[in-house]
Amino acid sequence: MRKSAITLFFLVFLVSSGTVIAQTAGKDDQALKSLVKRVAEAQLAYDAETLNAVFTPDYIEISPAGEFDPRDKVLGFYKPESKPAVGPVMSVGLSEHSIRTYRNIAVVIARISFTATVDGKPTPPRSMRATFVCRQEKGGWKIASAQYTGIRPPSLQKPQ
Repeated sequence: MRKSAITLFFLVFLVSSGTVIAQTAGKDDQALKSLVKRVAEAQLAYDAETLNAVFTPDYIEISPAGEFDPRDKVLGFYKPESKPAVGPVMSVGLSEHSIRTYRNIAVVIARISFTATVDGKPTPPRSMRATFVCRQEKGGWKIASAQYTGIRPPSLQKPQ
């Protein structure tokens, strides 16, 4: 009887632990998706203040051109006064998320798609794949590094 009670206790413990872990992972996944979307929207809006708030102090970025950009260079690029006065109307969407969490570190890979309208006419969408290394600090997630890689438009992709 005592052996059955101990076995039942451990079974209940394991099931409840798995539920808590799954709930935490789901909460982290949503927070990380939201963080990545926030960054993409801030970049589009040249919102250096938001980027400053979500980047870790040691943030590093590899740009789509393959350049190594430390935090200060990235923030300088996205100053509001650097935003072109005239340009296309842009929107951004994120999809195809892959999220792996390791305690207070997470790796988020996402497809970022940009659409533009020039003189009222839509241009073909452009996409890139981005990898973000995130770190949990003071109860929230921040981005420690990012790497952006362009995705060739279908007309330029090699046949499989």
